[in-house]
Amino acid sequence: MSGFTPSSSNLLTTTTGTTFSDTGLTASTTYYYVVEATDAAGSSPASTQASATTLTGGGSVAPPTSLTAVGSAYNQIDLRWVASTTPAPNTAPVNYLIYRSTSPNFTPSASNLMGTTIGITNYLDSNYPATLTPPAGPGVQPATTYYYQVAASTPSGTSTYASASATSLPAAPSGAAPAALTGLTAMAEDANEVDLVWNSTNSGVGTIVTTYTIYRSTTTPFTPGASNKIGTTKSNWFQDALTTASTQYYYQVLASNSLGASPSSPTVTATTPALNPNLWGGATFFDGSGLPTKKNVVMMKFLNRTNGKYTDDQIIWTASINGVNSQFTIAQQPFYDMPANSSGRMYFYLNDPTLAQNDTNYWDFIEFTVGPTSINMDTTRVDAFGVKIAFNLTCSDGTNVALGENLQTFKEDRSVTLQRYANGVPSTPGGNFQEDLKFSPYRIVEPGSAGFGSGGDNQNYYTTYINNIWSFNGITITKAGPNGSGLGCCPSLSAAIYRHTAPISAATSPTGAAEFNAAGSLTNNGMWGNPATFYQLEPYDHYAQWIEAQAINMMQYAFPYNDAGGYSSDIGCSNPQTLLVTIGW
Repeated sequence: MSGFTPSSSNLLTTTTGTTFSDTGLTASTTYYYVVEATDAAGSSPASTQASATTLTGGGSVAPPTSLTAVGSAYNQIDLRWVASTTPAPNTAPVNYLIYRSTSPNFTPSASNLMGTTIGITNYLDSNYPATLTPPAGPGVQPATTYYYQVAASTPSGTSTYASASATSLPAAPSGAAPAALTGLTAMAEDANEVDLVWNSTNSGVGTIVTTYTIYRSTTTPFTPGASNKIGTTKSNWFQDALTTASTQYYYQVLASNSLGASPSSPTVTATTPALNPNLWGGATFFDGSGLPTKKNVVMMKFLNRTNGKYTDDQIIWTASINGVNSQFTIAQQPFYDMPANSSGRMYFYLNDPTLAQNDTNYWDFIEFTVGPTSINMDTTRVDAFGVKIAFNLTCSDGTNVALGENLQTFKEDRSVTLQRYANGVPSTPGGNFQEDLKFSPYRIVEPGSAGFGSGGDNQNYYTTYINNIWSFNGITITKAGPNGSGLGCCPSLSAAIYRHTAPISAATSPTGAAEFNAAGSLTNNGMWGNPATFYQLEPYDHYAQWIEAQAINMMQYAFPYNDAGGYSSDIGCSNPQTLLVTIGW
């Protein structure tokens, strides 16, 4: 309505940026907007009113396909789908509107709109207080069936709806060997990626850890075994990020825990599309062609995946290994034959001849220790998210793994990535994760450097939770400081604070009792049994949650002890052969 008065009832969102995209609107409708600026001193007067009218919907937007919903935990359902269309690089993304009901055949409306994703093709319906517009209402309840409809939305209109349903897991702890998986679905998201999802066998509230092992073949039938095993996960989904274009794949997934293993799952299949000629020159994402024969330990190749933003002669890599300094553009030297070295780093810079490692340049790094016949390495976001990086490591021991930012994140423009962060984290006073964007567009810095450390506006964000953890669990070591600092002794305790998994009462403990001893050591490894139970209640590390969501199979270093439970991007193997590193925008 023109001439409206700004109030909490019509507050659309908050942002630290100077742009905002309002999605999920009705076609052929005029909307009116005003903006206020707010800081510690108060709010400005409302701006002059602006208005815009949405275009007429004509059904020209294709709906998402292969929509699948699966139960991930007693309080979470995972939705995934294949994109309705593939936008050209560095163009506006397709947004997706997610609606939910407990009744089938419901009509999507503002009252049951759960959220909007910007470009990405997955959504976690959960209890955590995500910043949704409008507010999501009651979270997912145990053992309840939910019905979903998802539509694609672009400036030209909104698509028809795709539908799916799923039932959340019971709240009772897991107490048996897993049964055969149900709901297993394979979706070809890209020429180089197939996503798998299935209903979890683990509610995540007990003491038993379930691991899923994924097997792949290009023929059927096939028997799962060591030769066709491609990965493991504790999640009820998996990104196969090393597929070949125009290829039909077959998959089986087996679940196992300390009580036994499931029978073989049904075999599911997906066929990858052809390579996109408009993306990376029509090359595969991890293009290992032309690799020279190694003379040292591992042969590296650097790949420009900035979607045309930078040329190969604008991307610089540097390394100082065994006293030898190297500095080249990708155009000058796309390969590096890495020798054995200890605690090495390799830096990447986008169009920055100064090579300044500060908050006003685009740069990032990988780190590694390389022995004569071994390698241990990772990507890290412990300090900040700077430049998109992923790598594919192969070794003679059978290792063939991809880690780092996922393919969807690489394909989208940097502005979209940053907007998704701004939309996905809260700006609540005392817990303002929007401050992580203070050096945007160059970096998203970790919370300890953005007001959550000692003396910052958000330094008390975890204080009450930490006090309650120490009290209930009878912990006698010195309490963690601002932003959970000072816990070098106790990696699991540190991780439990950031993930909000430490119990503070019998009602919040899966065992009904303390899960840390007086020295701060974890006594129930089941705490790490199902990552769908992480980041469910405030306070928790919104930065870490978002960083992990951008990573291949959610494996990333987003805080110092992200490896608690095995969820970091650290990888090691014997007799390394090739290391392909992609650098994105």
